[in-house]
Amino acid sequence: MKKTFLTIAGILLCASFFFTSCQKKTSSQSDSAKTRTIVDQVGHTVVLPEKVERVVIASVWPLASAYCLMFGTDKLVGLDPAIISAAENSMLIKVVPEISKIESGFSKNGQLNAEELLKLKPDVVLYATGVMEDYDVATQAGIPAVGFALNVKDFNAVETIFTWIDLLAEVMGTKYDTSAYKEYADKIQKLVAERVGNIPEEKKPSAMIIHKYSSTTLQIPGTKTWGDYWITASGAKNVAAVNKGTPQVTVEEVYNWNPDRIYITNFSDAIPEDLYNNSFQNYDWSNIRAVKEKHVYKMPLGIYRWYVTNTDSPLTLLWLAKEHHPDLFSDIDMNQEIKNFYKKFYKLDLSDSDIEQIYTPNRAAAGGIKK
Repeated sequence: MKKTFLTIAGILLCASFFFTSCQKKTSSQSDSAKTRTIVDQVGHTVVLPEKVERVVIASVWPLASAYCLMFGTDKLVGLDPAIISAAENSMLIKVVPEISKIESGFSKNGQLNAEELLKLKPDVVLYATGVMEDYDVATQAGIPAVGFALNVKDFNAVETIFTWIDLLAEVMGTKYDTSAYKEYADKIQKLVAERVGNIPEEKKPSAMIIHKYSSTTLQIPGTKTWGDYWITASGAKNVAAVNKGTPQVTVEEVYNWNPDRIYITNFSDAIPEDLYNNSFQNYDWSNIRAVKEKHVYKMPLGIYRWYVTNTDSPLTLLWLAKEHHPDLFSDIDMNQEIKNFYKKFYKLDLSDSDIEQIYTPNRAAAGGIKK
């Protein structure tokens, strides 16, 4: 039986999001056992029930917003606490206010508790391939686990969310037409690439992203990270490209890099004022160019945290490109672009105060993230 969900022009219901959907099997199925098999982004062949009715989302935090926009929360029986803290401080709470009541006690500081997980009786656990401990806990408890990769196409966040949505639909046994969303995202990627593509290296601003920051921690993404993708794709130079991954760095390294722009992710509760005011011990930011010129920004929190891949990722790319090259993107009204995007794809009418909240998420949005 084919069931067509509402299209872009329709009203957002729990399963509409920005696609049209058909109840159609997308993987092999055994009629006798009533199971189907899929291949996840680790390469594991995963046997799932014919109908997935109970879902836990563990370490693949950004996926929860896409899941809720596509399927609502009826089948969600467990979410990592970090997902809920982001939702409660984002626009997602406007779509699914009940998300804050979903069970989260199965995960403490990023560690899954098998006993608590089993109490939820999940049909599947969704996890990030960078956290294979989740796979071990789930599968040893006899629960199917599906891995979502963080490094699709060299951490291209826009392309990554395409693959995540497709895999998520496969997990739930539904095929989705993502053409309208992908067309918009491809248009933004092309627009940004064309405008920043011919900028000489010496005219690109230097930038860095603070992933985590406290009086004892300073982690800056180097190469092979979403941070490097965001910075380079938007027409800037990643000063931390001398490193790979997201290592702990010293303040002396930052002094040597002296970036023009600094961005702080929502995986830290730090805000720009902490750098302007030297709020944390052991760090003096006063002589860093980005601080002196007031070019320190908290990365926005829209439907999810903008640093990682999520359905807002086309907006993240455009926002950064405009921050790095305001003259090249002077024709882009970013506030209106966000409003149009949310109206078209999420059916949310954002107010000016909503836009301000997206740009200036509060400290609580970090939710005490440990890992």
